[in-house]
Formats: sequence, structure tokens, C-alpha cells
Amino acid sequence: MLAARARLFCCVVMAALALPLAPWARADEAPTQWEQLFFPFPIVGAPPQLEQQVQLFLNVFTGAQGGGAVPSAEVAYIATAHLGFVVTFPYQFGFGGQPFGTQDLSLLAQYLVAGSLRYDDMLSIGAEVTFPTAQSGLGSDDYLFGPFAYAAQRLWKHLILELNATALIPIVHGETARQLLFDGMVATLLTSVSFFLPIYLQCEVDTTTYLDGTLALPPGASGTPAETVFIAPEVFIGPIKGLRFAGGVFFNLAGDPIHARTYSLTVAIDIPNRFGY
Repeated sequence: MLAARARLFCCVVMAALALPLAPWARADEAPTQWEQLFFPFPIVGAPPQLEQQVQLFLNVFTGAQGGGAVPSAEVAYIATAHLGFVVTFPYQFGFGGQPFGTQDLSLLAQYLVAGSLRYDDMLSIGAEVTFPTAQSGLGSDDYLFGPFAYAAQRLWKHLILELNATALIPIVHGETARQLLFDGMVATLLTSVSFFLPIYLQCEVDTTTYLDGTLALPPGASGTPAETVFIAPEVFIGPIKGLRFAGGVFFNLAGDPIHARTYSLTVAIDIPNRFGY
């Protein structure tokens, strides 16, 4: 069963890469409205713009108690000119003592609030919910719901600053810890703005703070407050004919010895939408 699932995931990745990409290419011309602004995405979190795409992830982690591979798929759909939805399906293949099974499925609704072509920035807000679909203790065993805000600012056409903030509150079990997530990223465009192969070098910092709970805590934590901190140097490439690629290495600085180091690769495949972005 495990081998069959692994082969199925590989087939999905290969089939997606083999699809004809030319009709899906994001327009190369300069945006004519702020909703068309594009910012590179962090591997954890998301940029503020709406995306209609399929994004595939492969994370491989090692730590104090074995390791694992976590493939996941993210499907994003733009419903209106300012509203989009994103659903994420993760699964873990453990080794060296780590478990196998699905992780918590998540769904978010994202709304474009404001942006500016002149100032080259954008802000979106929304709400996220995670569902207790995880097996083998790989999730919170609770419904978590809360608001988020994603913001980005581009300076001098080459320097990008992004910040994600999310608050998640348990719905069913009062003992489940509340979570505050902050993800920050600094990226620089290494190529010229008009170059056909945009390449960004970026650094991402991700923190999760657990408050007021005794369940669903990070590894080794016996109470709250508790916190995990990760830092990741990354490379982002694209868009190229409707494709974006990113890769990075996440180093745990505090709070999660099981995921001491995580190697991450992702590819995003654009799907045409009627709004032109």
C-alpha cells in the first residue's frame, strides 16, 4: 500500500509537469492593475496575491528521532476578482521510528484588500481552518480556525519584503493550544526585471507560538507558552510559462528537535483564470 501511494504521487508530479504549459503562461507584460502584481512565494505561508494553481511539495526531514518524507498537494481557485480558496492535502512517510499517515487537511479563504502599482505593494486577509484528518498523532486532533493577513512590499524592483500572520483557535477541545504563526521573508531578484528566467534568492523565518493549552504542543514541550523557530535559505525561480519552482533547507533554531533539518522542493503550475492574474 505504501509503495502504491508513493508511485501514485510520483505519477501525479510527472503528469503535471508533462502538461502543455504554453496556454497557462502568466503574461510577461507589466501589470495594468494592482491585482496583477506578482511576488515570489515563501515555502511556508503564501504571497498576498491570488493564485489559481496546483502546487506540489516534497519535504524531507531528519532529526533526533528518525525522519520522514512529506509530499503534499495544494489546489488554489480564484472565485471572484478579489476572492480565492486554497485547500492543502499532506501525507507523511516516516522512517527511523517516525509514523506514517495523513496530516491535517487545511482550507483557507483569501481576500484581496488593497494594493498599489505606484508603491508596488499588496495586502490580503482571510480565514483558515484545519480539519482533524491526521493519523498516528500527526495533527492537532482538533478543528483550528482563525484569521490571517499576508502583506508584501517591493523596493527598487528587486528587493521584496513579505510578512504572514495567522492566529488559530481550537474549536472542539479547550485543552488544545492556541497558535500564533508569523512568517517573514526577504527576497532579492538576481536577474534583470525583463529577463526570461527570473531567479530570486530569499531567506525565510517561521515561528509558531503555542498559548493556553496542554494538547497539540511541539515535540518536547510540557506546557505553554512554547515556541518553534525555523530559518531557511531558499531559491525561487519563475514564473516561466506558467511554472514556478522553489527549494530550500529549513533549520530548526528552537522548539522542534524532530524536524531539526528539512529539505523542501516545490513546483507550482498555473491554471488559467478569467481575471488575468
